[in-house]
Amino acid sequence: MSDIEEYGHKDRGRRGRRGSYGSSEDEGSDGYDTRRAQYSDDEEEDEDEDDNDDELRREGFLVDDDEEEEEEAPEERRRKKKKKKRRHIERIEEEDELDEEDLALVAENTNQEVGTKFKRLKRGRTSRVDEDELRAELDDLMDTGGDRQDRSNDLGLFDDGGVESDISEHDYRASRRMDRGREKEEEEGEEAEDSDGLVDDPLSAPRRRRTGHDSTRDDIDAGAGARHRRDASSREGGEAANYLFDSLESIDDDTWMELQDIFGDGEEYAFAMEAAQAPQDTYREKTLADVFEPAELEAKMMTQMDDDIRTTDIPERIQMRAAGHSEALRALSDDDINEEATWIIGKLHRWQTQMKELRSRHEGGEGDGAELFKQAEFFSERFLAGVLEVLKHMSHDFYEVPYIYRHCRELFVTGSDEEANVREWLTMDDLWSLYDHEQQYRGFLASRRHARNVVRRLSGGGGAGAGAGAGAGDGAALLQADAAYVSDFIASANCVEDISDVVEWLQARYGREMRAQAAQAQTQAKRAQGGGAAGPWEQAERDGTARLVERMGISARQVGENIATPGRHAVADSPSDALPLDAARSLAAGFGSAAAALRAGVAAFAAQLAVDPHVRRHVRAYCEAHACVVVRATDRGLREITDSGHPAFAFKFLRQKPAAAFAGSAQFLAIARAADDGLVRVAFSVTGEHRFGALADDAALAADAERSALVVARQIEAHARSYAVHGAAAAWNPVRADAVLQAARAVLALVWHETAQRLRAQAEAFVGDACRRALQARIDVRPPRPGARVVVVAGGGFDASARGALRVVYVDGAGRPREDFSADSVRAGSDGAAQLAALLLRRPADVVAVAGMSLQARRLLDDVRALVAAHCARASADVMVTYARDDAARLWWDCDAARAELPAMRREERYCVAVARALQDAPAAYAALGPDVLRLRLHPAQRLVDAAVLLPAVQRAFVNVVASTGVDVNAAAAHPHLAHTLPFVAGLGPRKAHAVLSRVSPADPLESRNDLVTRRLCTRCVFVNCASFLRIRPPAADALDATRIHPQDYILAYKMAMDALDIEEDDDDGGGGGGGSGEDPGRRGQRAAPRSGPARYVAEVMRNAPDKLDDLDLVGYAEELKRKNLLKLETLKFIKHELQNPDDDPRAPFEPPDSRCVLEMLTGEVVGETLREDGTSLVSAVVVRVQPKFAIARLDSGLEGFISVANVADYRIDAVSDELAPGQSVVAVVKRVDPEKMSLDLSTRQSDIDEALRRSQSTVPESSLVDRYFDFDSEAALREHAKALWLKSSARMRTIPHPLFKPFNSREAEQYLDGRPRGDCVIRPSSRGLDHIAITWKVAEGLFQHIDVQERDKPSEAALGSTFLVGDAAYTDLDELVAFHVDPISRKLEEVKRSPKFYDPETDPLYATQPVATLLGVNDYTDEYRARRQELWETRTARHLDTLAQSTGRGSYCISLSLAKPGSLVLAFKPTPTYAGIMKWTARVEPNEFKLGERGRYPDINGLINGFKRMQTTQKSSARPSSAYEDNRLSSGRSHHGRSYADSGRWERDRSSRSGAWGDSHQSSGQRQSGAASASRWES
Repeated sequence: MSDIEEYGHKDRGRRGRRGSYGSSEDEGSDGYDTRRAQYSDDEEEDEDEDDNDDELRREGFLVDDDEEEEEEAPEERRRKKKKKKRRHIERIEEEDELDEEDLALVAENTNQEVGTKFKRLKRGRTSRVDEDELRAELDDLMDTGGDRQDRSNDLGLFDDGGVESDISEHDYRASRRMDRGREKEEEEGEEAEDSDGLVDDPLSAPRRRRTGHDSTRDDIDAGAGARHRRDASSREGGEAANYLFDSLESIDDDTWMELQDIFGDGEEYAFAMEAAQAPQDTYREKTLADVFEPAELEAKMMTQMDDDIRTTDIPERIQMRAAGHSEALRALSDDDINEEATWIIGKLHRWQTQMKELRSRHEGGEGDGAELFKQAEFFSERFLAGVLEVLKHMSHDFYEVPYIYRHCRELFVTGSDEEANVREWLTMDDLWSLYDHEQQYRGFLASRRHARNVVRRLSGGGGAGAGAGAGAGDGAALLQADAAYVSDFIASANCVEDISDVVEWLQARYGREMRAQAAQAQTQAKRAQGGGAAGPWEQAERDGTARLVERMGISARQVGENIATPGRHAVADSPSDALPLDAARSLAAGFGSAAAALRAGVAAFAAQLAVDPHVRRHVRAYCEAHACVVVRATDRGLREITDSGHPAFAFKFLRQKPAAAFAGSAQFLAIARAADDGLVRVAFSVTGEHRFGALADDAALAADAERSALVVARQIEAHARSYAVHGAAAAWNPVRADAVLQAARAVLALVWHETAQRLRAQAEAFVGDACRRALQARIDVRPPRPGARVVVVAGGGFDASARGALRVVYVDGAGRPREDFSADSVRAGSDGAAQLAALLLRRPADVVAVAGMSLQARRLLDDVRALVAAHCARASADVMVTYARDDAARLWWDCDAARAELPAMRREERYCVAVARALQDAPAAYAALGPDVLRLRLHPAQRLVDAAVLLPAVQRAFVNVVASTGVDVNAAAAHPHLAHTLPFVAGLGPRKAHAVLSRVSPADPLESRNDLVTRRLCTRCVFVNCASFLRIRPPAADALDATRIHPQDYILAYKMAMDALDIEEDDDDGGGGGGGSGEDPGRRGQRAAPRSGPARYVAEVMRNAPDKLDDLDLVGYAEELKRKNLLKLETLKFIKHELQNPDDDPRAPFEPPDSRCVLEMLTGEVVGETLREDGTSLVSAVVVRVQPKFAIARLDSGLEGFISVANVADYRIDAVSDELAPGQSVVAVVKRVDPEKMSLDLSTRQSDIDEALRRSQSTVPESSLVDRYFDFDSEAALREHAKALWLKSSARMRTIPHPLFKPFNSREAEQYLDGRPRGDCVIRPSSRGLDHIAITWKVAEGLFQHIDVQERDKPSEAALGSTFLVGDAAYTDLDELVAFHVDPISRKLEEVKRSPKFYDPETDPLYATQPVATLLGVNDYTDEYRARRQELWETRTARHLDTLAQSTGRGSYCISLSLAKPGSLVLAFKPTPTYAGIMKWTARVEPNEFKLGERGRYPDINGLINGFKRMQTTQKSSARPSSAYEDNRLSSGRSHHGRSYADSGRWERDRSSRSGAWGDSHQSSGQRQSGAASASRWES
């Protein structure tokens, strides 16, 4: 036992000696009162005449008929009790004082004079205690104080008054020093509570347990209590003076002067008030908090709170879930339970309806969740009655689920026949669900009580400080007007959120009054809860907007009442009302303008609407029914979530998934984790619309949030608008609508936060239940043989350098390792085989288990089977050989608890011991892991749940399994490794189980279940919960103690045994059934039957005549008991089963691990995850053996794969050795997994590898891999965008071996060529992909052509192709492409520039004074610059042609370079001088020719001009230019951008003249159509 445990053992013993069970302050509760002292024998005359009867009355086992006639108030009883204790303490202290004779005797023995020196010596001795001496003293007390602690910790339950106290007076006085400080603190706290009831917050209220004392006081520092007492005593004089001064405040000055004349002013007695204060005693006893750190005390469960939990007569798990609120540990009344049943059934019915709807749509979960309440019929009286009775047991009696499910089955099981027609309305999982809902209801109850206390305080004290707080006069009157509104809402509230809304509304409405009351409380805690910042009403008063809010014509409260009761209030407006801006002008000075004042008024009204409870309830209900979740990937998510293997791939784009569809799955936890990691954005919506793309989601999310607010605002607005027909109503309705919209935004933000928390809690509950079921399936298994003796042979993964590769450990039936050795092998003929055979002969075994951490264990199993088979044949033994699971052993073998329990064993041997114990007692082995049980692989999403939330849910698996088997408490006391399941017994917990085990030992075992009472190991409520699950083996007094029959039902078992043996009831035997005497079987079962009584008949039936129980009419007996209001049919059937099968184990029979489990255990590979048979699983392996037709390759996990000759390569090979060699590393595809043989079929064909890579890297989601609400459109758009980005990035990284290659993009290439001669070019990567390159060459100054070149016949993606295509032309290398494509085009353009018809707008002498650089600025290679340059060229070209046409009197034309299509020519012409604008044709320049239209091909520029003229000759001008022409009709003076670059006025457009320069203006319609068709073919 460690120092802290020893110290705490003494400390608990000292506190236990001071306490016993007594009456609690709460009516009807039984608890442990640490303030009650046990008095010595010579003071018992001051107590009642019969202490034992009083104690039994307090414990609830003896009922006094006159108890109800007692008129004395509880407070009066408590004061008398404390007064009596104080008198007793004073007597002890008086006796302890030394008289004169004692002082003389001391002086004689110490050779000292009696005086101050002795006093100083005494103080010095007690003022400082060395810690080493303190620990030594504790050790002495622990060595001799065990019995004293047992007696002092007696709880007083079932006490016969025969135990005497042997506590020394010194220990008693030392303990009382601490108690007096605590009592004074409690008295002062009660007085402050009685006088000041301003705050009743459930989160800060003390935990009123059934013990009747404050259980949240974790600080056990006695020094703090001493200082508090000294401070309190020093304040007494001041408090008395204050009291007198307050009482004399009403005396006027004249009366006061008369009093002073008569009695004086008191100064003459001042000397008496200046007496020196006596020196204070500095003694302080050291406590646990003085010696140990708080974290260490908490870890050892030795704080004051742990002590309170340990001694409180409530099951520990119920106390631990209390969470500190005041309602958690209060026994609910019948009215509360009836309301609770209605509340819970309503929630369950809504949930059941929702789940049915989801299942009908094939939604809502992963399909592996437990379906709760399968037999529920919410309109069946029998089902409702069963739920009500179960809740009574939970809420009033504090019975846990295992006890109710096992011993109260009549509440929820119906059927008139013993075997058939039996219906179980509630399962164990259903009871746990009710247990959780019961906790939720208590939280709701505490919140509601807190809200009502707030209302009560405001109602009682509202008049004192209400005038300033309400805003319109009398605060109390306003509170009375709002009281009905608030009270009705609280009465109709059905969730904690509703209560929170009410409290927040009160704080917003009456914040000033609450702050004033908190100020009067003079405590920081109450001041912190009182009001805070100014609320909307108070703020509106301060800034004057309250008048504008009144002008709205309807208050926020009235809007809320209209929502609850439509049409209750109408907007109070009239045609004479001022318009909104007119009404706001009076406040313009304070806000700057009337519009700003109006906005402030709208905001004030919106704030009042946003805190209204009815408004919030309406919005919350609407959102609960229509809320949808939208998930969008962030920029980081777009980069990282790229394939189906990512956890967030299935939901990275969700479109309006209903919130209800998340039920029964853990998906929301994964979404929340992805959102926390910055991978996705989560939003809520009620629009049902999806207007999202792949990118720019921020704006789309904001727009959807605004649409959601509009949807909600429209519903509220209908209750806040005026339906009058006049101008004022029309003007104010938009103002009110604006306020409603602002309120809707605020309320939606709150509701979405609540929705996210609700979905998270729902997902956490699902994961917790799934983990619980997974763990329960592992531990709810019988051992291979009852009391199995196990030999564990483990190999693989161990260090074989020192002691061999194998470890063999023999573990006896109690789980104790008895013998172990190491060996290199157990194959026949080896030393290890001989040692194992000798061990089996020397120590009989039932099971030989094989385990390990590598595939060596598979071969080891065959060797062990052969050896054990030979042993069984030789020794005629029956020994099972099996694999054993080792998941628990891997977590336990190297932990601190394992090293502490088995310090002499190496970690490998501890591993073997853990494997054996898991076979013998799986619940105990897994429970030994403690919190590390969460490290087991139970559910894929278990890492997403906080351990503090997940652990209690997982531990329910132990509670359920222990409830089905029970715990042998004597075996747990004798073997600590078996005690790990004791805390999971109903009613117990870690603290209570430790308290039981500390007082049971092999030398002092429990002989019967009655010892739990007589030895005071359990209190009443805890005993009822745990008695049947604590089994006494072997039973010393009653065979029923070894069964799962509850002691309260022993009388029924006696009756059944005697009836089965045809024995009449005999009073001498202490027997008698429930039918004969009329006595309550439950009460009679609490007394132990003597060995000579009916217990001997039970033993005889169980041993010799179990079949005779089949002749009993249990149904008839149950009917007889039913007439006495006892429902016992299910109990009778259970008793019969236990008597006939006392050793029955209801767990599933043992099954060896299947092949997949063994494969995972030995290799770590999981079929379906790390190894898939769908052709997408790529593995890395090393070839270890090569044969002509196959090869063997070994994976890193040790698993071996078979590669046939057909799967080596895509082409035909004669032998595998042609491609593979031993030691060669290969990448292969898994084709098949054979768990039985633990082998794989692999393929190294390149086609299979490429297909696996393609499928694994495919970004196209498969419908089976994503959510059914997945947004495939956004995914497709994202895929295209990502592809473009990848091509661009990969192209920039490409390198081409050519002197003209530059790693440029288009803009960089243009900047590079800008300073080089015309005709120069660069070869650069292309953004179209790795099978394209681009050639950029300089056409003219600031004009560049980009030629796309496609590569063919590429040996790889990064390599250069051998064929290059530009349009229809093909080239064999890049030099040829430049010489025969780029250079000829450059020469053709130089030929064009030498033509007299060529026109260059930038070199026109007419604009010599207006250079392009001056007009356009520096070329920045942007699209804007190109547009301005294009505009300038068109303007100057139009002016040039217009000048030519006006000078010649006919049409004109010119040839220029094309800015829009670099490398092409533009033939611009003006048909007539009066034609408005110009027309343009485009001619393409090819390496050896010019092309105009589809058929015009010309070898030189003159041919192009002549061809152009011929086309114009054959083309007659039409009255209206054909649409086939590119008719720009540009104004020569101003562009479409509105900027003029011309130095003359605008050119007038003459739309009347349409005649051509080269043809007749009178054309037939057929000619016009023909010309239009030909022009359409020429147009580029």
